[in-house]
Amino acid sequence: MAAFEILLMSDGSSLFRTLAWALESKSYGVAEVSSPVAAIESLTLKDYDLLIAKLPLDSHSGMDVVKWARKLNPETRIIAVGEDHQVAFPLDAYRLKLDDYILMPCSPAELWRRVAACLGGLQTKTAQEDSQVRLAAINERVLNKLAVMLHDVRSSMVSISAALKLVMEDTEGQLQDGAAQRIREVHSRVKKAVGLSEEYLAQLLAGNEDVALGAEMLDLNNEIVEPILDEFSEEIQDHRIVIDNRLNAQPAATIPIKGSKLYLKSVFRNLLSNGIKHGGDGCTIVIDLEDRGANCCLHVFNSGRTAPEEDQPLLFSGSRRAEKGNGTRSQRLGLGLRLVKEIIKEQGGDIWYEPKNDGSNCVITLPHC
Repeated sequence: MAAFEILLMSDGSSLFRTLAWALESKSYGVAEVSSPVAAIESLTLKDYDLLIAKLPLDSHSGMDVVKWARKLNPETRIIAVGEDHQVAFPLDAYRLKLDDYILMPCSPAELWRRVAACLGGLQTKTAQEDSQVRLAAINERVLNKLAVMLHDVRSSMVSISAALKLVMEDTEGQLQDGAAQRIREVHSRVKKAVGLSEEYLAQLLAGNEDVALGAEMLDLNNEIVEPILDEFSEEIQDHRIVIDNRLNAQPAATIPIKGSKLYLKSVFRNLLSNGIKHGGDGCTIVIDLEDRGANCCLHVFNSGRTAPEEDQPLLFSGSRRAEKGNGTRSQRLGLGLRLVKEIIKEQGGDIWYEPKNDGSNCVITLPHC
C-alpha cells in the first residue's frame, strides 16, 4: 500500500512528468489526469492525501476542482501551480487558503522541495494520529479495568451494607446507644460509598461506546427511587428535607419500566442531590408519576428557588454557568445534567426542566415494560 495517494491535474509538460516519476520512485501512489472533469471524477471515486493542480488565472473549471476537493475531503492537501509568467492565482484560490501556491517558472528542484515539504507535514500528522490511536486504546483498556474493579468493590460494599443492616435489626435495643450509633454511622458511610462507586462506574461506562448496558425490566419505585432515598437518608435528615414520595400511593404493586438500573439510579441520584442542594434546608421534595400510555413521566419537584430564566435553556447543555448556578461547585459527585440527558435519551426517554410558582420541577419520560 502506498504511503500517500496523490492526484496530479497536469498539462502534460515535462515538469509534471518529472514530478510524477519522482513521486512514484518514493513509493507514493500517483494518479495523473489532464482535465478538470477527469480530476473531479477521480476525487469523487477516491480519497487523496494531496492534490497538485495546474491552475491558470482564468480557469473557472480549475477552481471547480479545488472546491470539489475541499468539499469531498477537507483533509486533502492542495498545491496550486500557475502557468508560465502568471503573476497571481484566481482570488477564490486565496480565499480557500490552499497549502501552497507555486508560480512559474519554477525549477524541478524547487517544485520538488515544495511538494516534499507538504508531504512532510502529512507524515507528521499521520504520526500524531497513530500516537493518538495508540493512546486511546491504552486509555480504553485502563478504563475497562477500572470499571471491573469498581464493579467488584461495589459488590463487596453492597454485601457489607446488607450485613450491617441485619446486625442493626437483630441487635435493636440490645446495644448501648454509643455502639448502636457507631454501627448506624458505618452503615450510612458504606451506603454512600456504594452510591459513589455507582457514580464512577456509570461515568466510566457512559464514556465507553463499546460498552452498552442493556435494558432491564425494573420496578421504578422499589429498585430506583427508594434505594436512592435510603442512600440519602442522613442528608435528608440533616437538612430537614420533607420527602413526599407519591409513588408509594400507586395502586399497582410495582411500576414497571425499561432501562439500565445502574444508569437510572445515577440519574435519580443526581436529580435528588440537586433538589437537596438547590431546595435548601427545610424544603419539600415531591416525587410523582404520570402515566402517558407507552411512557411514564417521573416528576422530581423541589420547593426551592427556580433556576434563573437566562440559565434554564443551558441546564442540560453542559454550560459551566448553568451547572454552578450560584457560583459554587457541588461537593457531591454527580453525572451532571448534560450527561443525565444523554443517558435518558439512550434509555429511550427524555428530560426537561419546568419552573413552577412554588419551586422547580424536573420531568423524565421513561418507556414502560
